[in-house]
Amino acid sequence: MYYEVHSENIAARGHAPLVAELLARFASHAGEDGIVSYESFAADVLPAFGEDLMVLEPTADGDYLWTHYGREIARYAGIDRRGHKVSDMLPDMARFTADCLDRALAENRPLYTVRRSIDTARVGLWERLILPTATRGGRRHVVVFSRPMQFREDLLDVVLEASPSGIVVLRALRDAEGHVEDAVIINVNRRAAELCGQPGVDLHDSDARTSLPFLADPAIWRRCRHAIELKRGDTIETSLTRNGGTTWLRIAVAPLGDGLLLTLTDITDLTIANQTLQLRAATLALEIGRERATRRALSEEIGQREERERELRRLAETDPLTALLNRRSFMEKANAAIAAAGSEAGRIALVIVDLDHFKQVNDNHGHAAGDAVIRAFADLLLGLFRSEHNLVGRFGGEEFAILLQDCDLSCATAEARNIQEALAARSLPVSETLALKVTASLGVATRLPGEELSALMARADQALYRAKNEGRNRMGIAVPRAVAA
Repeated sequence: MYYEVHSENIAARGHAPLVAELLARFASHAGEDGIVSYESFAADVLPAFGEDLMVLEPTADGDYLWTHYGREIARYAGIDRRGHKVSDMLPDMARFTADCLDRALAENRPLYTVRRSIDTARVGLWERLILPTATRGGRRHVVVFSRPMQFREDLLDVVLEASPSGIVVLRALRDAEGHVEDAVIINVNRRAAELCGQPGVDLHDSDARTSLPFLADPAIWRRCRHAIELKRGDTIETSLTRNGGTTWLRIAVAPLGDGLLLTLTDITDLTIANQTLQLRAATLALEIGRERATRRALSEEIGQREERERELRRLAETDPLTALLNRRSFMEKANAAIAAAGSEAGRIALVIVDLDHFKQVNDNHGHAAGDAVIRAFADLLLGLFRSEHNLVGRFGGEEFAILLQDCDLSCATAEARNIQEALAARSLPVSETLALKVTASLGVATRLPGEELSALMARADQALYRAKNEGRNRMGIAVPRAVAA
C-alpha cells in the first residue's frame, strides 16, 4: 500500500485548497496550551465543510469510533461508517489509520497523509488532514478532512490505455523543509511503459527517477522539479537508446496538484525526417554557395537566415524609402483598429499629409534630393508620433497618413498643427551642404459612428483637397455633420 505521512509544510503539500483553509481555522481556535477546543472548532467547520469531514472518538479498548462521516466521503467510498470502528476496516488500512490518529493525538498537532485506496474501485488516492481536539470535559476527538485526489474510473482507464501517447502521473516527495527531493509514479499507462523500455511492467508506486530512464538525466529532473515548485508547464525533448536504436521523446510537463502530469510522445520519425530535411537543406545551401564568391559568404548567409526572414516580413509591411508602414500594411492595421473600436465613434482620427510643391524639389534639385526630403519628413513624423497607438504610413510619393487612436477632433487638429509648426521651425536636410524649407497641406477627419476606413479616408482626402485648393500650407477639417449632410 502506498502512503505518505507528514507533519511539516502541510499547506504546501495539500492537493485541495481546503487543506490550507482548515489549517488556518484550526490554528485560530488553539488555546494558550496549544489545545484546540472541539466545541468551537466543530461549530466553525462542520456547517461549512461537514460533507468532507469525519469525526472520530477514541474508545476505551484503544479503538476509534466514527461519530460523523461526511456525505461526500461516503459517496466516494461507497459506505457510511458512522457508528463503526476503525478496526472494522481491512487490517492494513485499519492499522495505518489508527497509527496516524494515535500520533496526531500524542503530538497534539495536525497530520497530513496520502494513501492509495485498497477497498474501493473508483478512487486511486486519498488525502487526509488529521486535526486533534479536546472537549471541555477533557475527551479527545479527531476531526479529519478526507477527499479523493485521483479518480480511476473505467472511462479514464480506457482513454489512458488507448492513448497513442504515454501518460505518467507523478507525486512529489518532499524533505522536512518542504523541498522536492524525489517523485513516485501514481499512474502510468501501457504506452508510457513501452516508451520507457519496460513493456508489461507495473510501474505504479515505483520511484520515478529509477523507473523513467529520462529522469536519470539531472538536467531533465531539475526542470521537472522546477515545474512542480513553480506550478509552471514545460516541454522537453530527449532521446533514449535501447535495443541498439534511438527513440526521441517529446515530454509535455504539466503541474497536477503536488506533482506532475507527463505526456510522452514518440517523435522519432519526425526527428529523423527533420534531420533528413536539414541535411538536404545543408546540401542545397552548399550547392548555392559554390556559385557565390566564397564559402565565408555562404556561412554568413546561413547564419543570418532567420534575420533575413524577419527583414523580409518587415519589408513586406514597410515603405523601403522611409521605413514607415506602406499603404497595404497601413490599411490592414487601420481596419483592425476600427474593427476593434466597434460601431461607436471610438475617438479615432485620420490625418492625411501632402507635401506642397514637391515636384519643384525634384525638378530643381534632382530625385535624390526629393528622396532625402521624403526620408527627413518621415523621420519628423516618427519623432512626433511615438505612441504605439498611432499608425504612421506613406501612401506613395509625397503623401502620408497618420491614424490616431483615442483622439477626438480637438486632439487631431492639435497633432496636425504640431506637424505644421515642426516644418515651419526647421529645414529638411538634403545633403551636408543643403537643407530645404518645405510646407505641407493636411486633411483631418474623425470617425463617425459605424464608419468604415474607406469612408473616413474619403472625408480626410476631401479636407486635404480643400486645403490645397485654398492655397496650400493649410489644414482642412472634415466637419462630420456637414459632410454627412
